[in-house]
Amino acid sequence: ALMARIVKSGRQYGACDHKCFLAGVSPFLIMQNARKQEGNEIGGSGMLAFRAGFIAGCTQRFILFPIDTVKTRMQTGGRGFLATVRAMPSVFNFYRGLLPALMEIGVNRGALMGVSMWAKQTLMSVSLNEIWRDAGAGMIAGAVKTAALHPLDTLSCRGQLGIPRALLLRDPMQWHLLYSGMGPAITRSAGGMGIWLSARNSLERAAEACPELMARPWVRDWLVGSASSLFCDVCTFPLDTLKKNLQANGG
Repeated sequence: ALMARIVKSGRQYGACDHKCFLAGVSPFLIMQNARKQEGNEIGGSGMLAFRAGFIAGCTQRFILFPIDTVKTRMQTGGRGFLATVRAMPSVFNFYRGLLPALMEIGVNRGALMGVSMWAKQTLMSVSLNEIWRDAGAGMIAGAVKTAALHPLDTLSCRGQLGIPRALLLRDPMQWHLLYSGMGPAITRSAGGMGIWLSARNSLERAAEACPELMARPWVRDWLVGSASSLFCDVCTFPLDTLKKNLQANGG
């Protein structure tokens, strides 16, 4: 529901202003508005997208990390929600693996928005339908960020499950273990981001034709974001389960 706020702040204060930086809780409408900008404004919006994505990712991951920990343990342990929660020894265990998760998600979301904006601007010269252009930009960004940041995601996953991680980082680095689950991870990230971005932008354009929603921007942004995220996760969740099991079991 905060999507529109960052774009409004960006236009009001400029991409490098500290107020716009602090307002960057949810950057994704920048993609929707980037095609309306030209020249230097596009570069500024790219930097704004990276900064906002970094803050958005870290904030989201910190608040929701206990839920992600429970989800990861359910995916790898095969138990239900209540049984998984009861099996947690202490509250501290809900936050195991938080540090690499914050490192990964901050750069992840920042790079995701920056790369996807660059990709979409590059694809503007190609004769493609708007939906396919959105999907292509999302797939490129998802593949690039996953290839670079997957080791941090593996460390976070193992931390959530209480699996020792130090052996993976000793000399020589255990790269084959750090990149366990890379196949389903990059498929889910590239495909999922393509699905999410094209669905979100399509719903956003459709919402412009509904005066009731346009009069309630917070409700509109909440519904658009929720629907596109739900659709994306339903399509790609099996790949995430497979990835987590491969990361936990060393490939």
